[in-house]
Amino acid sequence: MPTAPRSFKAPFIDQQQCWNAAETFRLQYWPSADIPVDVLAIAEFDLDLGIRTVTGLKQEADTDALLLSDWKTLVVDQQQYMDPRFNNRLRFSIAHELGHYVLHKSVFETIPRGSIEEWISLMKDMPDKEYSFLEYHAYEFAGRLLVPLNELKMEFEKALVEVEQSGISRRKLSDAHLSYLCNPPAKRFAVSPDVIERRLGREKLWPL
Repeated sequence: MPTAPRSFKAPFIDQQQCWNAAETFRLQYWPSADIPVDVLAIAEFDLDLGIRTVTGLKQEADTDALLLSDWKTLVVDQQQYMDPRFNNRLRFSIAHELGHYVLHKSVFETIPRGSIEEWISLMKDMPDKEYSFLEYHAYEFAGRLLVPLNELKMEFEKALVEVEQSGISRRKLSDAHLSYLCNPPAKRFAVSPDVIERRLGREKLWPL
């Protein structure tokens, strides 16, 4: 029997489980370990998800991408899909939806959401706490999928060395320098500097 959105309960998945799932997924679908990870290619060619662009998705649903309940259709905002300026944002949104695909498929299948309208209604009706749990899971999955830990350590070390070569000791670095430190790794991983900043915190690489 379908679950009513108001009575929905998110599964308990801790941070490490999200990361482990992302590592397993990347090893399976991106064995070359090349950076950046091409999540759009994985979605289209490995998972056989159809990419459907929708005008105004961001405005109507306050989201850049979403998976329909057939688990075969990935809907993305048309403006962002067509505009190269949004490439990094869209890549993260797709990785986020892959997190739902891997972590939440069984629980989402209990809730009817075959159309975009039903999806919007689901998000509005679901308890905020349960929704935030689902989003946290998918965010942690996406972050570790796109920014593998070992590669992050190497790229961050390069950024630190570059700062030191400019005459600033890493022992004197503070949060005021963080945005500068995040820019080179962000370009390498094709994500926003904000994503790198959060990954450094999550992975306990910052503060030094």
